[in-house]
Amino acid sequence: MKPRNKYEKRVAELNATLSETISVSDANWYKKVSRKWDFGHAHFCYFTTSTNMQEFEVKRLYRGYKFTDKNTEHFFFVEIMRKFSDGNKVLYFGKQRTMGGYYDCFLYNSKMELREVHNNYAGYNITDLFSLSCASRSQTKGEQITCSSVNPKEIARVVCNNPVAENLYKTNDSLFYHLLYRTYLKETCRAITLAKRHGFKFTDDNAHLWLDMVYAIIKCGKDYHNPVYIAPKDLRATHDRFIRMMIRKQQEEEIIRKNQEAEKKAKRELEYQNMYDRQRSRFFGMVLAKGSLSISVLQSIEDFKRESEHFHNCVYSNEYWNMKTHPNSLIMVAYIAGNKAELIEVDLNTYQVRQSFGKYNQYTNYHDRIVRFLRRNMTTIRNYNENINTNLKIAV
Repeated sequence: MKPRNKYEKRVAELNATLSETISVSDANWYKKVSRKWDFGHAHFCYFTTSTNMQEFEVKRLYRGYKFTDKNTEHFFFVEIMRKFSDGNKVLYFGKQRTMGGYYDCFLYNSKMELREVHNNYAGYNITDLFSLSCASRSQTKGEQITCSSVNPKEIARVVCNNPVAENLYKTNDSLFYHLLYRTYLKETCRAITLAKRHGFKFTDDNAHLWLDMVYAIIKCGKDYHNPVYIAPKDLRATHDRFIRMMIRKQQEEEIIRKNQEAEKKAKRELEYQNMYDRQRSRFFGMVLAKGSLSISVLQSIEDFKRESEHFHNCVYSNEYWNMKTHPNSLIMVAYIAGNKAELIEVDLNTYQVRQSFGKYNQYTNYHDRIVRFLRRNMTTIRNYNENINTNLKIAV
């Protein structure tokens, strides 16, 4: 929140003079004393340092992260909050918290701004974080190191088990931060080493372009060790060339994938068509008719697809032709004077009309007539189902 009075504005000006750093001495102290602490799955613990600024005592709350890479421990530091106190009033400056019920989740790249002290719906407020501190000491002067403004877990993912990335991080090379959230990390780091060895100069302007190019090279299965590729004289032209190549390969892979899916779908539908024939072929010769009204059974999966498109319903997409999921469903179509009127589902267990709809699952003017006619002919449907005597007159 913004400072509202002279007192808050004055403290905000003092806060602005502090940078998010920690002294090397404090960092080494934390590394030493934290060896006996249980970091748990969160990989971090809180600690505080205190100093004086004019008449204020300033307590600075840090998160110290520890990640283990084989026999090596990696430490990262994030400054979370500051507490200004002059003996009468207390003001808190901190990073922005994320949405939700967690009171200790922060946006690492947010600014250290004045924060209002209030309880969230779980009853916690920002002052509770200081009580979580595992240790505290007076701030020491000397060489300072910059605290992380990126999620340390992402930094650890890149640094651990990757000496090239670790060296980039320790030398504060801006290229390191371009590697965050990248795939093919191991291959990319090898390419970086070779590119530098062959004289390629990385800058903030060309880093993303180069990394996109290397990603395309790897995806295309080309040699990312080749200096002609990874240390090009014309980066833009080489980048565009491999991007076009990658797009073509993706298009070819998409065609192959769709063909494979189509073959798999056709094979599956053939299997279920055979199952449908075994279960419903006894009804294929059944036609219920009276005057202009006639009703017949769908005989193939293709019929289900065609009728689903005509009536705009889910009889095909919900697989009413699947005898495993719909063993008691008999799907029929009703015609009036040769025109399709409604699609009907009869339950072969209860011999009831489960549903009968026209287009867009709406009743038609013929709905009552169709349902009454079907109910009068349920005996015929039962006899077809039980293979009793299908040479019966249709009830009119």
